[in-house]
Amino acid sequence: MYEPSRDDSRLNRWAGISAGLHALVLGIGALFVLARPIPEPEEQGIAVELVSPGPPLLAQADVPAPIPAPPTPQAEPRPPTPEPPAPEPPRNTPPEPPPPPPPPPPAPSPSPAPPSPTPPTPSPPAPPPAPTPEPTPAPRQTQQTPPPPTPQPPQQQAAAPPRPTPPLPLPPPPVPPPPEPSEQAGTGQTPPVQRPQERSNSVLNTLERLRTTQQQDRAPTARPNPSGSPQQGGGSPTGTAALTQGEIRGLAEQISECWNVDRGMLGLDQIVVELRVQLDSQGVVRNVVPSGALPSDPRARSVYESARRALMSPQCNPLRVPPSKYGTVMASIFRFNPRGLVR
Repeated sequence: MYEPSRDDSRLNRWAGISAGLHALVLGIGALFVLARPIPEPEEQGIAVELVSPGPPLLAQADVPAPIPAPPTPQAEPRPPTPEPPAPEPPRNTPPEPPPPPPPPPPAPSPSPAPPSPTPPTPSPPAPPPAPTPEPTPAPRQTQQTPPPPTPQPPQQQAAAPPRPTPPLPLPPPPVPPPPEPSEQAGTGQTPPVQRPQERSNSVLNTLERLRTTQQQDRAPTARPNPSGSPQQGGGSPTGTAALTQGEIRGLAEQISECWNVDRGMLGLDQIVVELRVQLDSQGVVRNVVPSGALPSDPRARSVYESARRALMSPQCNPLRVPPSKYGTVMASIFRFNPRGLVR
């Protein structure tokens, strides 16, 4: 039987000690690695603030994570629709009676005879000379013909009678008889004939008044036209509605996308720049001015120029604000503080 020598036993002992030390070192290293503390997330500062006429409000905040849409429920299978029953065979029904014949069309009503009997009325042309006191009697004779037609034709005929007025003075002899019936016209002996004449006379009077006042009526309508009304559109808006917290936050996020600052600048976290904007009617920034004096420090001047370029950048215009609040935006102060960009 082989017996290990003294050297072999010593070598085996040192090998066991070495293996134990290695195992101990590995165990201690594993404990340090596993027990390493997790670093806490760093807080990010606010880069842009919008100071409204009221108390200052923060203009930027972390965007909430979008809420996942709920899963759409699967449509349940619909039960099979029952087949409609087979239609029953038609039964023998008695034939329907034929509709009664339409009634014969009514006979055309005879057209009203033209006012032929009215021509003899010109016998009393005496009223034309009588109008010396009042011009009304002349239209009475000329409008005895229009009573049958509609009110519109009388107006057209009433306008035409003044043309035949010159031949009326030809028969002067019958002047004495007509004045008596004209004076008795108001007694009521001939009311059915005089009622349409009075209506026609009123129409003539209104037409004459319209003709005489036509030029006067046109003059006032033409006077205001040259002056015109003030032109609308353009100019600066005047809305003064207050901005909501969501609108202020949206403006800050919109402008922050176009703002770039040199992060390696010394003392960047201590620089604050305040500006005002001027908008047009479309909400586009047309001019940017400092809220106070123009900064003289080169670092502050650099931040001011970068903020001004961000406000006037086409990528950030027009501002996402309702037109009724453009005035509030122009009265507010945009405060740029790059401390949120320093890490």
